[in-house]
Amino acid sequence: MRFRCLFFFTLLLFSACGNDTASEPATVEGQWELVRATRNNTETEMLDGLQFNFSPDGKLETNLLGNEAAGTYQWSEGEIITEGVKLPLTYRIQDLTDSTMHLRSSYQGFQFDFMLARTTAAETIQ
Repeated sequence: MRFRCLFFFTLLLFSACGNDTASEPATVEGQWELVRATRNNTETEMLDGLQFNFSPDGKLETNLLGNEAAGTYQWSEGEIITEGVKLPLTYRIQDLTDSTMHLRSSYQGFQFDFMLARTTAAETIQ
């Protein structure tokens, strides 16, 4: 019986000794391109070609509504708040991975969902 207990605790000890390196949390920083958009849960093409570039220093570039001037953003507690762009909005982050991001925002009584994919630095906002 002692042997079984010793064996069990040894097995438990070694199974708990895994790889403890934590992966880096996903970040909004970088370039993102629209994959799919919905307005009130209905797919819409009115935002095709939409891009966001969130810089580490808080600067934001986007082509939303033909925006030409760079704005700023604040990212905290699951939200992105944009300022200084044609349409300043608050986006609630529904999901964020290293390669995808789902944002939700409301504008003039409509709920918009943005499914985005991270792009490479070589692709630029037009």
